[in-house]
Amino acid sequence: MVTGDKKDTMEFINTTVDKKKLGSLLSDVYERFGTARTAELANSLKNLGFRYATKAGVTISIDDLDVPEAKKGLISAAEKEIEAAQKRYERGDITEVERYNKVIDTWSATTDALTKEVVDNFDRLNPVYMMAFSGARGNISQVRQLVGMRGLMADSQGQIIDLPIKANFREGLNVTEYIISSYGARKGLVDTALKTADSGYLTRRLVDVAQDVIVREADCGTKRGIDMQPISEGDKDMVKLSERIYGRSLAEDVVNPETGEVIARLGELVTRKLSTTIEGALKKPKKVKVRSPLTCESQYGVCQKCYGWSLTNNRLVDQGEAIGIIAAQSIGEPGTQLTMRTFHTGGAVSGGASRNQVKAPAKGTVSFKIQSRSIRTAYGDVMEQTTRDGNMKVVSGEKEHTIPIPIGSFLHVTSGSEVTAGQVLCEYDPPGQKKNLTERATKDITADISGRIMFQGFQADEKRDRQGNISRTANRAGIIWVLEGDVYNLPSGAHVVVKDGQEVNALDVLAEIQITSEHGGEVRFGPEIETEVVKVGRSKTQTRLVKGKEMNVIIASVGANNAKLEPGQKGHLWKVNKQKESFTIKVVNDEVVENGKIIAELVDDGTNVVSCGGEIIYDGVEIDDRRVVTKAGKVLFVPEEVHFISKDISLKMSETGETVTAGQEVVKDVFAHMEGIIEIIADNDIIHEVIIRPGDLVPINDPSEVKVPEGQVVEPGTEVLDGYAYKDRKLVNLFEKEDGSCYLLVRPVEEYWIEPRETKFKHRATDEKISLRSVTQLLFRDREKVRHLQGAQLTRTSLVLQMQGHLQGLKGIVEMGEELLIVVQENILLRREQDLNVTLLAVEHGQIIGAKEPVATTQVLTRTSARVQLSKTDERRILLITEEQQTHQKIKGTCTVKEGDLVRLGDNLSKSSSAGVSGQVVSADGADVVLRKGRPYLISVNTQLQSDDGALVQRGDLLATLIFERQKTGDIVQGLPRVEELLEGRKPKENAILSEKEGRARITVEDDVTRLFLVFPDGSEEEIIIPQGLNVIVEDGEEITLGKPLTDGPPNPHDIVRLRGIASAQKYLVDEVQSVYRSQGVDIADKHIEVIVRQMTRKVRVDEPKDTILLPGELMERYIIDLENEKMVQQGLEGATYTDVLLGITKASLNTESFISAASFQETTRILTEAAVEGKKDWLRGLKENVIIGRLIPAGTGFQGHSQPQEEEEEEEDIYPPIGEGSFNVPA
Repeated sequence: MVTGDKKDTMEFINTTVDKKKLGSLLSDVYERFGTARTAELANSLKNLGFRYATKAGVTISIDDLDVPEAKKGLISAAEKEIEAAQKRYERGDITEVERYNKVIDTWSATTDALTKEVVDNFDRLNPVYMMAFSGARGNISQVRQLVGMRGLMADSQGQIIDLPIKANFREGLNVTEYIISSYGARKGLVDTALKTADSGYLTRRLVDVAQDVIVREADCGTKRGIDMQPISEGDKDMVKLSERIYGRSLAEDVVNPETGEVIARLGELVTRKLSTTIEGALKKPKKVKVRSPLTCESQYGVCQKCYGWSLTNNRLVDQGEAIGIIAAQSIGEPGTQLTMRTFHTGGAVSGGASRNQVKAPAKGTVSFKIQSRSIRTAYGDVMEQTTRDGNMKVVSGEKEHTIPIPIGSFLHVTSGSEVTAGQVLCEYDPPGQKKNLTERATKDITADISGRIMFQGFQADEKRDRQGNISRTANRAGIIWVLEGDVYNLPSGAHVVVKDGQEVNALDVLAEIQITSEHGGEVRFGPEIETEVVKVGRSKTQTRLVKGKEMNVIIASVGANNAKLEPGQKGHLWKVNKQKESFTIKVVNDEVVENGKIIAELVDDGTNVVSCGGEIIYDGVEIDDRRVVTKAGKVLFVPEEVHFISKDISLKMSETGETVTAGQEVVKDVFAHMEGIIEIIADNDIIHEVIIRPGDLVPINDPSEVKVPEGQVVEPGTEVLDGYAYKDRKLVNLFEKEDGSCYLLVRPVEEYWIEPRETKFKHRATDEKISLRSVTQLLFRDREKVRHLQGAQLTRTSLVLQMQGHLQGLKGIVEMGEELLIVVQENILLRREQDLNVTLLAVEHGQIIGAKEPVATTQVLTRTSARVQLSKTDERRILLITEEQQTHQKIKGTCTVKEGDLVRLGDNLSKSSSAGVSGQVVSADGADVVLRKGRPYLISVNTQLQSDDGALVQRGDLLATLIFERQKTGDIVQGLPRVEELLEGRKPKENAILSEKEGRARITVEDDVTRLFLVFPDGSEEEIIIPQGLNVIVEDGEEITLGKPLTDGPPNPHDIVRLRGIASAQKYLVDEVQSVYRSQGVDIADKHIEVIVRQMTRKVRVDEPKDTILLPGELMERYIIDLENEKMVQQGLEGATYTDVLLGITKASLNTESFISAASFQETTRILTEAAVEGKKDWLRGLKENVIIGRLIPAGTGFQGHSQPQEEEEEEEDIYPPIGEGSFNVPA
């Protein structure tokens, strides 16, 4: 809508025009003069820009990166501040967490100050300055990293590293800085990759949910609307009311509150001019009711009035405009810019929270009387915080200035003190500032020195949880002292030879460990062991271990007594002297063997061998689990030949039941090895098995004629059939030929006698508990088949290692030289870990020793002369206090400390002398005080203790874990994941608890635990359970309304729908999505988000169908159920009741009226099947379904706004015209 006439001229612009100003200039010209003039202006501006850019020839060189002079001063000031904090920490005035906070905030503040310096330092024609501030490329945080300092970085877990990168990219980073820097760089790259995928998918879901929202009518005639207010943070309006109502239709008259005159009428469209007029006329709180897609009552789509102006041409939106798709793209497109922003600052951390400061107006004296309480700040400073509002007076000469001080201010001055003009008197958090979300975090304290722990000022409380784990916490704030000393770790089993308090000299023995042999035997030193003999006193000597770790004691060994070891073709053989027996060795040199291992096998002499395949049947023989023959007996063998093949049935050359001879071809390329009756097993015309069984076929009429059970061995002389008896043992099987005739197959049986084999081999052993026993194994189990056509050996005789008694659980080692021995040995580990551990050997190589006899002693020696303190809690540590760990201090005046006192650096030892170190007073004799150095660690109440009072700790051991509250990082709550969470209607993690009832809050705090009660008007109350990690945000005595958030954290949108209604939930969703985009500097019109939220809130769930034909629990469009209820009322019946439902965009897409559109989105099969089963109709109202069917889309030029919508119940024949008559209309 062009408002400017020909005479309208622009005012003269005389400022630096950057990207933002250029944008607003063009949009202003566009609004007033239309497209042609704007295009002309843009063109001229481009020419102007290029002309001067060419003339200027701007280049960027290293010299343009101008590092400010003030940098050195700022950094050294910060370093001094941090050094002071470190000293306070080392003195035990502040905790590790407070020190960390101070370091982080100091560097943040320094970075901010340096950024300001960078900007002020730049010449306004500096190319880098021009580039960053014109909006061409880059921003201030990137320029800061180029010429200021790169600043603080977060590590891979998101924790800020308290070592900042002081260098900038122009100066170059050192190795440490480079590595820290790469954490952020990696995070940025990964972020970018993931965000693009997420953002694209979000856009797709949005398009899908909104694709059928089209402007279908001029006015739906609704009386409803939504309230628009400016968006403010604190006192400042972030988005003005005029911006928010521009281009909207008013839902009610706007009246000037002072004069009562009507500024704008209901239904009027708000132009730029009108929007400023309205904003100027209204008083705070400014509020205007406008029409919105959320409240539009169009049956399908949205009407022109509810949507308002089309944002592309500043005119009322056209009918047929596909506003759903425009909305989806407007929200989806900036998605890529969302948390990719973490990448732009290269993973650097931005500054801390800002407080408002009250400064002295002039030099003078301060006086005030305001109630306050002492509070410990995040940096460990104790400050006064006001508990009431009050006034502060500054008297300078004759003049008196009164300054109001709000409640909760931190006072920087005391009453009666002198101040200079501009000095900070107090600081306070600005009102209306969002309370930062906090979470519980932990920080470990580790010991910087080794020594003994002492608790000062607190006791440990023990708590046992359900699992029975005991946790110990500090009952109040106090100090964990580590009093310095050398801590020696003793090996397990050490015997301490010194007493508590004993003085020792260098290389004295502190503890001894005796190393003994468990079983005794012959001592062997390995080749790596080296020893030296050292004289002790006049006549004694000691053997010391110089090199090597292990000695062996041979407990027992076994070998051959009457056999020689000889090499054979396949390894070694034992040949028994003067006998034909020989054994194949089955082990190799250095092999570890267990009890029961086969050492050698008797070379086969051809007994107990079958010459073909067949079945084994036991007859009296018995074996154990390892197939060893335990009782002699017979084995029966029934010969048969089996060929496993896979050939076509056309290749067979014999039929089942025929007799074949050895060498005959039975199937192509398959030959029989023996004579017998053939059986061919085939399946699906493929032959799988060919079986040949020797024996006689006897024809029978009926299987019942057979007198013995099938498959059983028949004794000689038994009658099998009438007139059939055999002299030998036989096996009988029933057999059926292919023609169905029945036969009895009588098969021959061979017998073998099996017994444990006696061998002539004799062994030689050092102990009767170890031997080589000969055993005979039967290689086939009962009824097992011998598969080899060439036959197989039935038994095998072996020599097996047998160990009994104390040797049973041990392992042996094979030693193969001239002879073969199996040696059972004990490996003894000798300690020689450090110079201070000396191992003395008590035995020699080859010596025979008894069980439990000592073989060596390891001694732990002292480094320097010192005093011994034994640990009360840990047997395996000893503390030595040396001279180095004590300091002598001369004092003046009377000594004010006594032995055993703990003093910190700077504490008074007398009136005029203070301690030079922290520690414990060892002695105080007149003018000389001896202090044992120590290190105090301040801990807060409820700190988890990881060590005991009096315990000995090494450097780096964990002392305690501090538990503290810290601000939640915005990364989790912000960006694309948050937008997705809102639009999908998901329950947020750690969501706020909303009040389910109305009442008054009552808050109690016991032992640091806050409990919240709701007091109802009748006096009864109910406790609200607060989960861990959430903080109560209501005040004691505050009135609680239904659905009010009681704790911090984002509320669950479904709870808002349930407690406060659908309109509240719609407003919440729109505002939250907007706040995420705004926090990233992205501007989106509210109406786009409203279109999407409209689609999410269209459905309702039927509760009680009453007189309607609806089903309980059914999801329906709101207008359908309203129509149904209207019909019921007209008939005098009762309408259905329903609940509002909020669907996420994916769910809403899958629940659209059009099944074609839903199927093209996700879960295609399910949706099409359901549509077919329910006999659904698709009225082709949206864009997707028409594209899929191949029709003109009903939007833009294809919009059929000219045809009036007919009733849906119209006869279906009319919808489909004869083919060839062009397009057809569909009932809208």
